[in-house]
Amino acid sequence: MAAYSLAACLFHQTANSTTPKTKQYSSCYSTQVKATKIKTFILKICNLEKRPPGVYSYQGRQAKEKYLTVQALSKKVNPDTNQVYGISFMCQYVGVSRAAYYKWLHRKVNAHELENEAILAHIIKREESKNYIFGVRTMTTYINEETPDHVSEGRVRRIMRRNGIQSSIRAAKHDRKQEKKDHIYANKLLNEDGSHDFKPEQPNMTWVTDCSELKFGPDQKQRLRVSAIKDLCDRSIIAWAVASTETKELVSEKLKQALKATRGVKPQILHSDQGSAYTSGDYNTLLSGKGIVHSMSRPGTPGDNNAMECFWSQLKTEELAFKAPLSEVELIGIIKAYVTWYNTERRQKTLNGMTPEEYRNHAVQKSA
Repeated sequence: MAAYSLAACLFHQTANSTTPKTKQYSSCYSTQVKATKIKTFILKICNLEKRPPGVYSYQGRQAKEKYLTVQALSKKVNPDTNQVYGISFMCQYVGVSRAAYYKWLHRKVNAHELENEAILAHIIKREESKNYIFGVRTMTTYINEETPDHVSEGRVRRIMRRNGIQSSIRAAKHDRKQEKKDHIYANKLLNEDGSHDFKPEQPNMTWVTDCSELKFGPDQKQRLRVSAIKDLCDRSIIAWAVASTETKELVSEKLKQALKATRGVKPQILHSDQGSAYTSGDYNTLLSGKGIVHSMSRPGTPGDNNAMECFWSQLKTEELAFKAPLSEVELIGIIKAYVTWYNTERRQKTLNGMTPEEYRNHAVQKSA
C-alpha cells in the first residue's frame, strides 16, 4: 500500500493545486487535461515503485493497476472538501468505466486463475533471485521441474507478458548463419551436411574449450583472461583457470586441472578455436601425449565452438552484467560462485530440464 499512499498524496497536491474547490467534479476541458496528466503519473507510481528498472513494463499491468488505483484512491478524503473522491471521479481520472471497474471488483476467481497466480508467484521468486535473467523457455523448464504444474511455453509467455515481466538479458536480433567455407582445418565436430556433432552419448567423450576476456577495477578497464573446459554431454564446466594473458601455459594448466577433476578420465576429442595458445607446439604435444584428438574451429567461424561461446555469454549477461568487481580477487570469486551455480542449479532445456550435475549422474547410471 506504500505505492498507493504516495500516489494519493501526489494526487491531492496536483488535483487541489490546479482545480478550484467548486469545480472538483467538473467535466470541462481543463479537468480532462489534468485527468490525463494525473492518471499517467499515478499509474506510473503505483506500477513501477520498488521494481528493478527494465524488468516490468507499464503496459503489462495497465488494466489491473487502473482498477487497483481506483479501489485505493476512491476512499481517500479530499482535504479541501472533506469528502471522498469517490469511484465515479477516480474512474474518470484513470480512464475506465464504472461498469468495467465493478465487473473486475466482483469477479469470481476460477481454478485456472488461481493456478496462474501460483505460477506467477514462482516466476517472480525465481526471477528476483537471479536479477531477472530467465526468459520464457528457461522459466518454463524451472516451473515444470520444481512445481506440480506442467505448463507450456505459451502459457508462461502470456503470464509474464500480462504482468510485464521480461528477461533483463537482451534478445538476439537474428540467428547467426553458419558460413559455408571450403577450408576445414581439423574440425572433428563438423558433419558432412554442415551441422555439428554437439551431442555425444556419454560424458567425457567430447570436451570444448575457449578463453574469454573479463573486466574489473574501479573504471572497469583492467582485464583478466579466463579459460574453461566444458563437457558437451552434460554441459558442465569441468575446469577453469585465469591469467593476465592467454598463453599456452594457461590452457595447458587448465587441461591438467580437468584431467585431475575427472580422476584421469580423458576425452576422445578436445575442441578449441585457432588461437595462438591452442595452435602452439607445446599444447598439441601435451594433447598427443595424453592420446586426445585435437579438433579446431574453422577460421572466422565462432559457431563451430558455439557451446563454449554460449557459456561466456551466459556468464557475462546473467552474472557480470549486474556486478562491477573492483579487484581481481573479487572477479575470481564471482566466477567461482557462478560456475558452481551453473553446474549444480541452472536447469537447461537441452538437458531435459536437469542441471548439468543431475544430467551427468543420470548419464552415468544409464551407462552402468
